[in-house]
Amino acid sequence: MIHVFAARPDAVASSLVVAALRRSVSHDLVAPTVPDGLPEASIAVCIHPDEARGEQLWCWLHEQPRKLILFGRLPSSLRVPFDVRVVEWPASAESWAYSAPAPVGGCAESAGRIVYRQKASAFAAAGWERALERFDFADEWNNLAYGAIRADGSLWALAEPLQAPEDCGLADLAIDGEARLTYCAMFEAGASSVLWFNRPVGPIDSFEWRLVERFLSNWCSDTQPCCPVISEIPWGHDSAITMRLDCDEDITSARPLWGAYRQMDVPLSLAIHSSNLHDDTHYSFLREFGEAGGAVLSHTATHAPNWGGSYEAALAEGMESRARIKAATGVSVAYAVSPFHQSPAYALAGLCDADYQGCIGGIIRNDPEFLLARGGELAGLPRGFIGHSQQTMLHGDCMLAEGDPLRIFKAAYDRAYEIRTLFGYLDHPFSVRYQYGWSDEAQRIDAHRRFIQHIRTRATNPLFMDEIQAMDFLRARAAIKIAEDAAGQICHAADAPEGLAFGVEFRNVFQPLACGTTLT
Repeated sequence: MIHVFAARPDAVASSLVVAALRRSVSHDLVAPTVPDGLPEASIAVCIHPDEARGEQLWCWLHEQPRKLILFGRLPSSLRVPFDVRVVEWPASAESWAYSAPAPVGGCAESAGRIVYRQKASAFAAAGWERALERFDFADEWNNLAYGAIRADGSLWALAEPLQAPEDCGLADLAIDGEARLTYCAMFEAGASSVLWFNRPVGPIDSFEWRLVERFLSNWCSDTQPCCPVISEIPWGHDSAITMRLDCDEDITSARPLWGAYRQMDVPLSLAIHSSNLHDDTHYSFLREFGEAGGAVLSHTATHAPNWGGSYEAALAEGMESRARIKAATGVSVAYAVSPFHQSPAYALAGLCDADYQGCIGGIIRNDPEFLLARGGELAGLPRGFIGHSQQTMLHGDCMLAEGDPLRIFKAAYDRAYEIRTLFGYLDHPFSVRYQYGWSDEAQRIDAHRRFIQHIRTRATNPLFMDEIQAMDFLRARAAIKIAEDAAGQICHAADAPEGLAFGVEFRNVFQPLACGTTLT
């Protein structure tokens, strides 16, 4: 069991961290806890501990082998024994924390970067790098799929200008190649270990979350408590991939790319903007697509920015879209794709109340709480409703003008493969108005073919899933029940979709997970 501690002013950050942990280890193994619950905890997460809490944690760490994850500020009651120094903030955050918009045929990144040290090799993170902010299209998309680390005092920002000892630092904020302060560090306290991220929510919106998972599941597995981490990749596969077209303005023009995907034996899904169904122009193609087993999702009724700006508008968008798609295709959609990838909290609430089972979105420009390192249930929403971030946009607009045009897309997939993330990417059908940077269909199909060839070369046993299969798997994964007893942690429920199975990582062993599995 992981116990999460935070004062009431940090309730929002706490709720996001609790949800992120549950997406990794299962709902029942994470508990927001009052301070009196600390003596019972063997693994704890604490956000912005104050002086009194720091003293309590210091004593708790020395009582027996334990694990502690700290997010955000460090009180002097922990800074002093950990020998962490206060340094100066780098001047002019505007010059290092923010990125210019991406040019056509290129990308743009902030001068400030997070750089992982060799010591992070203990968590297979040595050599990791990421910009605080980056764009691959205008000031909207980051195709490498992580969120922005801010310098504005928010819960998404660096917390304090602190420098950990050389032998404790795992990652630094570097500006123009010079390390300026510590972003991530690990400390030892007696027989216990402490992992600290200098950000109130830690890396919940980044591939770096994998470091947290490895700390929880494997670190000091012979001497310290561990918590099982449930794989986002179905058991028996080393990679899982899903791809879709967001049909903003046209639907039938998806036919050539769909044909190419069928030749490659890779599923392609369609997210339907249902205003395109005002006449029967697209009905024949959609019915053919559905009869061939194609997956259909909602892309709202009117593609309104921010789902129309209110809960009521989002509820109407979801319900109207489902009704139109049902009338045209006979399919009752279960999942939605956010217009412009904007996923404000009221829109997600509207989708819940419209009886959707989940939403796909995620973009660095807005709604940072929907950039999820792992797919699954969301903070503040009912169980059973899930989210999945898919921020990799395979567009002609994002093809690099120099070198390998697909270099960023390949890097995005390679990182997803490395950290066992369910990888989602997207494109759009052509329309009369806009072709998304592609010169013609032949160029687009060639790029998609080469990208899939890269995936098949990189992975040994990749699983290509349509969006419904992917979201159904995530929903089933979120419903897994694992409970602790004297014999170990026992899985009481794990019903994977037909043909798939769950995997779990625990004490350096990766194994299948099913009802009755005991993890000791």
